[in-house]
Amino acid sequence: MTTAGPGSARGLAGRLPVWRRLGWRLAAAFLVLTALAVLSSGLLQYRAEARALRASLGTLLLNIARTGALLVDGDLHERVVAGGRSDTPEYAVLRDRLLLIQAENQLGDAVYTLTRPEGARSRFAVISNSAVPVGTPYPLVPVLQQALRRVFDDGQSAFTDVYTNQDGTWITAFAAIRNGRGQVVAALDVDYRVDVYLARLAAVRRRLYLHALGGALVALAAGVVIARRITRPVQRLASLAREVVEGDLTARAPVSSRDEIGLLGNVFHLMVERLQVSHRNLVDVVVRALEARDGTPGALRRVARAAAAVGEQLGLTAAQAEALELGALLHDIGETRVPEAILRKAGPLTPEERQLVEEHPAAGVEILESVPLLTPALDVVGGHHERYDGEGYPAGLREAGIPLAARIFAVVDALDAMTHDRPYRRARSLDESLEVLRAEAGKQFDPRVVTAVLAIPSARWAELLGIASSPEVPRPASAAAAP
Repeated sequence: MTTAGPGSARGLAGRLPVWRRLGWRLAAAFLVLTALAVLSSGLLQYRAEARALRASLGTLLLNIARTGALLVDGDLHERVVAGGRSDTPEYAVLRDRLLLIQAENQLGDAVYTLTRPEGARSRFAVISNSAVPVGTPYPLVPVLQQALRRVFDDGQSAFTDVYTNQDGTWITAFAAIRNGRGQVVAALDVDYRVDVYLARLAAVRRRLYLHALGGALVALAAGVVIARRITRPVQRLASLAREVVEGDLTARAPVSSRDEIGLLGNVFHLMVERLQVSHRNLVDVVVRALEARDGTPGALRRVARAAAAVGEQLGLTAAQAEALELGALLHDIGETRVPEAILRKAGPLTPEERQLVEEHPAAGVEILESVPLLTPALDVVGGHHERYDGEGYPAGLREAGIPLAARIFAVVDALDAMTHDRPYRRARSLDESLEVLRAEAGKQFDPRVVTAVLAIPSARWAELLGIASSPEVPRPASAAAAP
């Protein structure tokens, strides 16, 4: 027998994929947002650091070039360029000045002078640590062309951004060399190979990536913690909702937060409590109607209490006990489709009449399965006439194939039936009825359930069944318990 009706919550009860869980979505959002924030701020920091490094390095080179240009005699430089030779005393004087500039400023690369640019090239004049002939062409990348023209056209010192040419990656500063008439006759070129600069930028990038990774990990941890705090009450309420949909109105999910989720939890619990009250009122109405039809007021409540006692002896959970009680109260609801004359018939039933009677468990399931809050009763309603040995009806289930609630109720119902009068026989004594149960253990009844029944004192059974506790004279036990 199943405990879920059409459109049941079995799909709801399944675990959601990770990417659809609210907790992981919140954690991922924290991770992404923090990583983006760290990367964005780091990128801004990186760009600012790069600009600052370029500016400070360019300014340093510019100061070196300006100061060095003052040490170079512009008139002497004009004569050297005009002579076009690098082996003259005048050339040696200028080269010594350039060597001095290089040494004093601890520059690793040569300091040299260039003539006015001619399109995309200029020409070497004097160079500090090399014997390049005067007038040797020097190709200019675009950034050098712009800076060098500014020196010759406007007489202003200038430095470049980072650039790459055939010899490497550089930053260059230019300063004007003037003759005695104030004319710009050459430009002092001070180069700096930016390997160190690039290394510093690489270090900044590494710090950026490490900070982003660290921030992402912290965000992930914080996101998981915060998401769990937010979603744990939601998960409890979702679990409670599933249990309510499946018919368990006893379930509760404590929510201690004082925010909107706590308010939702309180409202949800209030709704479940009111639903439980309405559910019990509905069951009471149905039970009174069934008892009025059978003319046995209180009989269904009596057998439900007795079943609950056995369930307690077997250690049922609250949900199982609730299902057992509901099933006990509604177990014979399918008999509403059996003519009352057949139910009250004192003599033997015809085969056709017996078939009608044996159809009442299936009829009861059909009646209840369309009412979600009553579906927990289906195990008992559909299985209380199954036998442990497989000889019962309607499905011929056996042993553990019979729902536990149905196995419990079958024993209790037989005991109640045997200890009360029926139209076709007199009641048996409690002791005799218990002996019948003992004899049928493993045949009609689950042995474990019978053991639990026999463990309850006779005085307690007399109280539960509403019968006299004094034993009657025992009669021979029949081969099977009468329903």
